[in-house]
Amino acid sequence: MGAKRKQVSTEVRRAIWEVWDKKSAYTGEPVMWTQLHIDHVIPITKPELLEALNAKNLVPDDFDIDGFENLLPSINFQNQGKSAKQMGEPALVYYLELAREKKPEIVNRLAARLKSNDEIKSYLALKAASEKNDVSPEEMVSVFAHQFDGTVTLRITPEIEGAQSATANSSVAGTLMDKPFALGRGTVSEVILHSSNGDSVSCRTSNEFIRAQELGYFAQTQTEVKIASMANETTEALRAIRDSSFAEESALREPIVKLKHFDRWAAEWVTEGLFEPEDVEGPVGLITVADVVNAGICEVESLGDHEVRFTVHNGLDVMMRESMRADLDGDKWEEILVFHYLSAARAGGSFGHGQAVMAKIGDDGLLHMNAYPPAKTI
Repeated sequence: MGAKRKQVSTEVRRAIWEVWDKKSAYTGEPVMWTQLHIDHVIPITKPELLEALNAKNLVPDDFDIDGFENLLPSINFQNQGKSAKQMGEPALVYYLELAREKKPEIVNRLAARLKSNDEIKSYLALKAASEKNDVSPEEMVSVFAHQFDGTVTLRITPEIEGAQSATANSSVAGTLMDKPFALGRGTVSEVILHSSNGDSVSCRTSNEFIRAQELGYFAQTQTEVKIASMANETTEALRAIRDSSFAEESALREPIVKLKHFDRWAAEWVTEGLFEPEDVEGPVGLITVADVVNAGICEVESLGDHEVRFTVHNGLDVMMRESMRADLDGDKWEEILVFHYLSAARAGGSFGHGQAVMAKIGDDGLLHMNAYPPAKTI
């Protein structure tokens, strides 16, 4: 009894059909979906052909008669004609080579489609779940991507030449850290820093910027400070992706905590630049950003899920922009990388300075400012 033909799934049929530009592999003629037949070059019913080709080392030992290396698209009548009249050995070898060449593309296309289908199913399930709380499907999909693929969603796009991407993983981020800066929407390509003994260094990549800072170099003029702030935001986002891991535990996901949830953020985020910080110390009871806003010490200039701006009376204005979320310090809990910028521009001053900091939940349940990168423990 001959071998039983394995049913070719719809997904596999479509992948083969599309990779071959919806044409017959034998004649190059267009093939309608309703006409499509997926043909076994070596017929299932002719195992002796496979044995003969294998004996002559014309096919590998692990050749799969039901694999992509033996499948080609054809029109129904062509396949019937081929079965009625067996192809000679040279023709068999020729068509098997065509199938082998197309196999990687078919595999990739099929994998992408199956992943897409899985993502759609997950998205719909998450959408239904999200209606019960404040977690968006997009947020949860990004969590899953980080968990399984190591891919992190960036709220800011690193200003690196040729790398305008909203996501990255550890290896990609590590590569980008050696790519040239393109700060200020591509207008700035270097950061000038100085040492205390008067030396200067030009930093053109994130890794050069990190090394200079580790050696004690710093920005001197206000223009240099602003450019260094841009470099800091880009560099620390890439460093965080490179060094972070999926957070097994999180108090930020369900319901999700965003920048606009002022009652979850400690007051220090908007009071750090106050000229008289004692105004918000203990006795006054201003514990959260919401408390500071309600007390009239600052006003919300603009509000979004991932960026907020505050006009601070009697102090420096504040901008907070979320870069990414992950386990940033290796404790298995989720933190948020935030770019925190203080500015005196509204008051007519030239001062402006920003730095990436880690938002970490403290014992009081609030998100506090922590240095990033975190100090290494010995």
